[in-house]
Order: sequence, then C-alpha cells, then structure tokens
Amino acid sequence: MSAVAPGRESRSEQQVHILTKILVVFAAGLSLALAALTSTYALNAKTITESYDDKVTEAKSANSRFELQSSQFADERADLLGRINSQKTELADLDQQRLSLLSELEELRIQAKQAEDARARVERQIGDLGKTADTQAVLITSLTDEVRTLRSENLDSKGRAIDLVARLNDLENRNDVLNQTNRALQEVVAGFQEREDGSAARTSGVDTTLGLSELDGPPVRGRVRAVRSSDGQQFAEIDLGTRDRVRENVKLFVTREGRWVADLNIVRADIQTSVGRVDSLGRANVVVREGDFVRSSLER
Repeated sequence: MSAVAPGRESRSEQQVHILTKILVVFAAGLSLALAALTSTYALNAKTITESYDDKVTEAKSANSRFELQSSQFADERADLLGRINSQKTELADLDQQRLSLLSELEELRIQAKQAEDARARVERQIGDLGKTADTQAVLITSLTDEVRTLRSENLDSKGRAIDLVARLNDLENRNDVLNQTNRALQEVVAGFQEREDGSAARTSGVDTTLGLSELDGPPVRGRVRAVRSSDGQQFAEIDLGTRDRVRENVKLFVTREGRWVADLNIVRADIQTSVGRVDSLGRANVVVREGDFVRSSLER
C-alpha cells in the first residue's frame, strides 16, 4: 500500500466531521420538533376525544329527534292525507251538487221561460177579452136601450089596454055590484073578520059575493108589475098568466110583508100577464103598490 499524505487525510476527515455534526444537529432539531408534536398531540388527544364523544352524543340525540320528528311527520302526513282525501270527497260532492244545481237552474230557466210565455198569452187573452167586453158592453147598452124603449112602449100600450078593459069591465060589473051591495057588505064583514083572525077558510073555492072563484091546484105566487087607476078604481098588472092557470073571474090575494092588503079580481088574462081589479073590501086608503106579492091562497 502506498502511504497517504498527512495533509490530505486531515482535510477529508475534517469534512466528514462537519457533515456529521450537521446531521446530528438536524436530527436533534427533528427530535425536538417530534417531541413538540408529540406533546401537542398528547395535550389535544383528550379534548379531541371528548369533542368526538360529544359529537357522537349530539348525533345520537339528533337521530332520536329525527326519528321522533319523522314519526310525527308520518302521523301528520297520514292526517293530512286523510284530510286531503276528505276534502277531495267533499269537493266531489260539491261538484255533484253544483252539477245538480246547474241542472235545476236550467229547469228553472225553462220554467221561467214557459211562465213568461204563459204570462204573455194571458196578457193577450186579457186584451182580447177586454176588447170583447167593450164590444159586449156596447151591445148590452144598445140592447138595454132598445129593451127599455120596447118595454116603455109595451107598458104604454098595456096601460091603454088596461084602461079600456077596466072601463069596460067596470061598466059591466057596476050593475051587479049595485044589486048585490047589501049582501056583499055582509059577506065582506064576515070575510074581513076571518082574515083578521088568520082564518083561511073558503067555501069550496068559490066566492059567492061576485061569482068569483079561487084558483084550484097548487098555489102560485107572483108580483105586481104596474098599478093604474080609472074612475077611482085601481087595476093591477101582475106577472101571472094562463100558463100559471090564471084566468078571468079568478080571485087572487095581494100581500105585503106577509100581510093581506086586498083582493085582486082578474078581468083579463094573457099567457104571461094578467090584469085584475083591486077589491079592498070597503076599506078606505088601501093602495096596491108595484112589487107587492100576489098569491093564490093566504095559507102559508
């Protein structure tokens, strides 16, 4: 082996020693840093563990609350679903009612239209009836005037006929009346007494005073239509005639308010009317009036 120069060996060793020292110093620094980190970890490990345990507890509590809230939410959801279904059912019922109301409304509209049409028809009919009533009123007025005129003329002609018949009859009967005055007065007194006592007795339907007879068969009733006077003698026209079995020389009775007023001796009989001479049986101030009742018998 060749020998190494003393100067070179010392220089290499010096370099190695410096590097070693640097490495030692670096290792010491790392050891100190590691020691510091270890101390720090040791100091924070408990805090971290406790914090982790707290977080785990909070997580469990949160899970419990979540499960509770989930259960409540499920119940509320079920309740809400039930309400929704109930609301849907009510809504369906309301829709059905709405459809029914719409149908009823349509029917009511149809009925209202029909009622309006009926009202229009009634108004037209009322208008037509009003025109008809006006026309009938005019016709009735015209007919009434004609009937009034005809009746007046008829009454005038009947009055003249009554006067003539009354005069003729009065002349024919005056002689008989004078000849039988005494006997008539006696019969009159007896008959008047019987009437005042309410007696309705008659002798076989024949009046022996003047040869007059009472009307046989069912009783008849009528009214006095007109009264005329001639030579102090009253003559009455009545609404009874031959159709009512009334004939000449028949005695009828005039009453007023159910009381006897006078006798009526028929002198002329037509189909519907008759004329009679009023016989007051000697009583003064006896007046037969238009509208008095005429009876065939005084018995009720």
